[in-house]
Parts: sequence; structure tokens; C-alpha cells
Amino acid sequence: MGFRRLFGIGNGNGNGGNDDPPEIDTQITTFHLVPGQDIAGEVVLKGGSQGFKIDHLNLDVVAKGYYYNGTITDDEVTGLNVRRYSLTVAPGAEERVPFSGRLPWECPVTELAGQALGVDVSLTTWLQWESESPVRDLDFLHIAAPPLYEAVLDAFAEEGYRVNGSQLIDEYIPDAEARRGLYQIFFVSDPGRGADRFAELEIVFHQNAVGAMVYVRRAARSTFQWKEKPPVRSFPAAHHEAGQIDLGERVRKTLAALALMDG
Repeated sequence: MGFRRLFGIGNGNGNGGNDDPPEIDTQITTFHLVPGQDIAGEVVLKGGSQGFKIDHLNLDVVAKGYYYNGTITDDEVTGLNVRRYSLTVAPGAEERVPFSGRLPWECPVTELAGQALGVDVSLTTWLQWESESPVRDLDFLHIAAPPLYEAVLDAFAEEGYRVNGSQLIDEYIPDAEARRGLYQIFFVSDPGRGADRFAELEIVFHQNAVGAMVYVRRAARSTFQWKEKPPVRSFPAAHHEAGQIDLGERVRKTLAALALMDG
């Protein structure tokens, strides 16, 4: 994101309106972001004509998800490590503060095979400075789906189901170990099927370092609580299987089992 002026400092009061305000820019140096991988960059701060003091600098990866009642909420996916949390930027000076961290395996993805999913995940830089109100700098993240996701979804595509959207839900998956109460739904549809033959499905990946448990159920877009949605079936898939093993048999067995449960 380009440099953003920190309004409230250097606004020209008492100097004929010619003050150069301080600026902030958060720069991400990791170009290919994937869940489970590192993220790094630096916060660039320019002091302007007056300089300023930062009391606290904080960086969080934040996602917008649906709460149980359908309202939108901000969920902290993870916090990042900042080299310096407080500092003084002299007039005319520039300070660069490195940051680093790791995206959790459960981190939502924003892209699948290069196509945007309509999911909002951002890096939020918070500044508390002097006696003024906190300032926020927002950078939208592009997080690619790992090969395992693509392999599983390709197997569903072989059965006629193609991805037509995604949604984040602010809730824990029952009986699944998770660091954060946030999961991502991939909606897949097959227009050739009638409503009684699962015209649209929801697929959820609960991922860790080994692989993922893949949950599948009939789609219920307007229902946001896990236990109120239609019955679910699941199957495991490992990272090393992506591109090496045909996952179609697992998908077909899951669809058949789901039909029995749903009936």
C-alpha cells in the first residue's frame, strides 16, 4: 500500500499550512503467501516536518467473517512479531521496522488457481502515537490455496462440481482441534443436478502440517451455525497426496454416504 499520511500531526497549524505530515507504509516482502508459510516485511515511517513518537506498533492478520447471526465480524487470524514496538521518528527522518511471522495452517485463502474468491483477509498495522487517537493502515493480502485444496477441489470438479464462491464463518468446528474459531467454506455447484441431488455443496478444509480433514455437506448459505446446517461427511487427505494420488474415489464415496445421511 502507498504511503498514508498520519492526519492530526503536521496539519499546518501555526505554520501557514506548509507542514509536511508524517507518513506510514507497510510493505510486505513475501510475494507468495500460503497457509503454514512465513510472512515478512517492514513498516516504513517518515517523520515529516515535525517528527513524532510512536507509543505502540502492532501488526495483525485480520479476516472478515460471518458471525452466528449473519452479521460481519473481524477475526484476528494471527499476530506478527515487530522488531520495535515503540520508537521516535525525527523530523525529516525515515525509520524502517521489520516484521515477521507465520500464517497458521488454518489461515483462510483468498485465491484459488489464481482466481479471487471474494474473501477479505488483510494485514492491519495499528499505531498508538503520543496523545492522539490510534491510526490504522490496511493492506489486503493475496493468499493462495495450497496444492492439497486444489487437488481435492479438482476431484470434485471431475464429478461436475465447480467452485462458485467462498465464505468465512466465525465459529469452531465441533470436535476439531483449532487455534482460532474461524473456518472457510468453499461453495461448489453442479447446475445439471436437481435440488434433490445436491445441486450445491459446502466444502471445508480443516488443515494442519500433515494434511486436512475435508468436510462436505449440502449447501445452506443462509445458515451460519455448524450444528444447524445439513448433515456432514468427511474424509482425510495428506499434503503429500496432492498431485500423486487420485482423490476421486474418496470424493465419490463421500457423496454416496452423504446421500444416505441426507435422505
